[in-house]
Amino acid sequence: MINRNIVAKELRQYRSSVLIWCVSLSSLVFMSMAFFPMLMQGETQQQLQVFLESSFMKTMMAAMGTNLEILVNVLGFYATRIAMFTAVLGSIFAINLGAKILAREEREQTAEFLLSKPVSRVEVTASKLAAFFICLVILNLVHTAVGFLNIEIFKGESQYPVGAFLIFSFYLFLLTLLFGAIGFFLSILVKRGRALSNFGIGIVLGTYFLEIISNVTPEAEFIGYISPIKFLPRGVLDPGYGLEWPLLLYFLGISALLFGLSFLIYRKKDILI
Repeated sequence: MINRNIVAKELRQYRSSVLIWCVSLSSLVFMSMAFFPMLMQGETQQQLQVFLESSFMKTMMAAMGTNLEILVNVLGFYATRIAMFTAVLGSIFAINLGAKILAREEREQTAEFLLSKPVSRVEVTASKLAAFFICLVILNLVHTAVGFLNIEIFKGESQYPVGAFLIFSFYLFLLTLLFGAIGFFLSILVKRGRALSNFGIGIVLGTYFLEIISNVTPEAEFIGYISPIKFLPRGVLDPGYGLEWPLLLYFLGISALLFGLSFLIYRKKDILI
């Protein structure tokens, strides 16, 4: 069902984009983690504690789901201050890649040439999806490796559970996979493969702000459940932190549903040339 030539062609097409995103996220992680050793200084912690006593900063900390005790742990610092921003950026990459990897053929008017070859639409869709998955895995593996390396470099005397770090990284991958599935599905619905980059960025940022609003406004907490980011478990320092079946079913179930619907719709879609 998967055509290796199509997969190889897509990987060559997007290798520069994947490389740029890997370098960008890696640089962001490094520059952010470089601030952690400053928090380990006793005087800095005291000043920060006084600063966080203001009502405004308490609201901001609630929006980020963190506090001083979490921030002074290297994994807590990584999960709340760094990984959330890289999660948003990774989700933007995923939703944009998912939105254009199949629609590009129609937009660039190469769909007729591709579909005239002895390959079915299912084979084309499966091959494009395989290339998308490989790109996403590469980005997440690089991000995880760089994150672990920086934690080890800057942790000082701070201790952290490595298992929790790996589980959290896997949840980040599932989050980006879900946003990628959203982009892939939306690209099937539009005509002539119209670009959805701005729309994709709007979806990710919009859901992120909904999650923030739900954290700082108890009356609007239910709004946050519209956002997939709300379901990203950030309690990496909790003793029982681990993989949870409801969360796995949420991320994998919705992703599988969207990819499955994409297959069904694309099989009958009128390709406009």
